[in-house]
Amino acid sequence: MRKVVLMFGLLLVTVLFTSVAFAQDDLSTVDPSGQTIVYWHQFTSAQAETMTALVDRFNSTNEYGITVEALPQGNYNDIRELMNASIISGELPNLVAGYGNDAASYALDGAALDLMPYVNDPTWGLTEEQQADLVPGFLDANKTPAGELLVWPHQFSAQVMISNLGLLSALGYDAPPTSIDEFREIVCASAEYTGPNGEDVQGFPITTDASAFESWVASFGGRIFDGTQYQFTSEPVIQVLTLYKELYDSGCAYIPAERFSEQTDLALGLTPFNVSSTAGFTFIYQAFVDAGSTDPQIGVSTFPHTEGNEIIQVFVPSIAMVPSTPEQQLASWIFLKFLTEPESGAQWSGGTGYFNPSVSAGEMLTADTFANATIFPYFETANSILNNPDITVYNGPQVVSYGTVRGLVSEAIAAVTSNGQDVMEVAEQLNADANAS
Repeated sequence: MRKVVLMFGLLLVTVLFTSVAFAQDDLSTVDPSGQTIVYWHQFTSAQAETMTALVDRFNSTNEYGITVEALPQGNYNDIRELMNASIISGELPNLVAGYGNDAASYALDGAALDLMPYVNDPTWGLTEEQQADLVPGFLDANKTPAGELLVWPHQFSAQVMISNLGLLSALGYDAPPTSIDEFREIVCASAEYTGPNGEDVQGFPITTDASAFESWVASFGGRIFDGTQYQFTSEPVIQVLTLYKELYDSGCAYIPAERFSEQTDLALGLTPFNVSSTAGFTFIYQAFVDAGSTDPQIGVSTFPHTEGNEIIQVFVPSIAMVPSTPEQQLASWIFLKFLTEPESGAQWSGGTGYFNPSVSAGEMLTADTFANATIFPYFETANSILNNPDITVYNGPQVVSYGTVRGLVSEAIAAVTSNGQDVMEVAEQLNADANAS
């Protein structure tokens, strides 16, 4: 269906972009004063409270009299459905929450703008100093294959390897593994280990999570998408599928009994490792507490990797700008830029536990200003990884088909592990299905 719409979508994009080209090419005469901006977001609880506080501060302090109306619209699926309906009706917001693949879909219908002209504008854009303050490689990681920035990445979490350091020590290791070989050695040793209470350790928990799979592929030096098509028969992908299969078949890995049960297993010392988003630190810490630990021994590191391929994958729920008038677009950009100022970033991270792309924002945080002081040390460790220029920031493909392909990856992981299928046959089928999606 999308392939049929593509040519019409591109035509519509051209028409809309032509109508707002003045706003993107020449902002010097645009006056954003007095504009009201509608922002559809997905936040609840602490995130909603923190965003409300940020919006209130922006509305009361910005020198242009811009007013942002931040409206919660449910979860991401709810927002996608609402946007698709609104694209037809024409009753659109100015800003809308979503991931890069969401914005890529909206752009096909002319409902998302490239933000790079705003970023680079000599009057309204980010200064060299402000761009240098962003996490290294962060903007590039969120661009489409064509180099467009269709979303503003004002917040993100990152995928890390969590270790039970107490179990590692019992196995004879003093730190999380950095190489694939050492990782394999540890998980196979753990599968032969009997805990102090007679419990059998189970090795590495393999989930069907596509994001974990992508981090492994990147840690072998690959990517699942080359900018034009998916590459699921590449050597790094085959190496990861083979690793999953070999660990599972040899008893060095297991399939968790239910979703997130590997967190409990980690806390109980039944597995040495767990793949997690940094947004899950609170839940992991609580699992250790529930297991009776008064001093959780939790390690945070990148994935084990081949030489020169240390990476950290980021998850970036972002904000897309919808075409409107030059004045409303500029007012929208001013608010987006405000969200990544160091003070705003520190306010956001402190209130939610999510990262902000401003390096200075992370430096301003302390345990006293962090919403959950118990997880602040793990946040700091992850933040130092993110700000290490020798570690590559990875993000999933910013293309429309990505959501569908993630489901296909999950099926492929199950196929080579619990279903016992041949790695190359599964990879070839996955490659064909992904590129046909």
